[in-house]
Amino acid sequence: MPACTSAQLVVRVGRPSGTAGTIYYPLVLTNRRTTCVLWGVPAIQPVAGPTGRSVGPPARNASIGEMPARHVVARGASVSVAWGVSEVGNYPPARCRAAHAWGVVIALRPFLTPRRVRLASAVCTRQPSTTTRLVTPGVTGT
Repeated sequence: MPACTSAQLVVRVGRPSGTAGTIYYPLVLTNRRTTCVLWGVPAIQPVAGPTGRSVGPPARNASIGEMPARHVVARGASVSVAWGVSEVGNYPPARCRAAHAWGVVIALRPFLTPRRVRLASAVCTRQPSTTTRLVTPGVTGT
């Protein structure tokens, strides 16, 4: 089975959900071509604008120690990852230094080259306040 390529994947934001001071935004990757495979943990970086200037640290991998599953993604099917954004008010202001992010840049090498996605949020610039996890089947990120 061939590996998915960036050209065949469309990225969109799914329906967010929240719990205990964190909002989880599913970043949904939909295959628009032939069946392919992918796996892993995407790199996700909050950015200030469509040019991609970084805002704060990249998302911390919250699935360390878990084994990545290989996903077979048929044409029209989707996989997703939950991007967790902690409420900046959870952190001391001096340690957080909150800023507005226009969106994120998501990459899942070698399958998805860096892609900008509009997703406004408030993030810490001095310490990680966002997380990423392993890719999962479906559109909820869980």
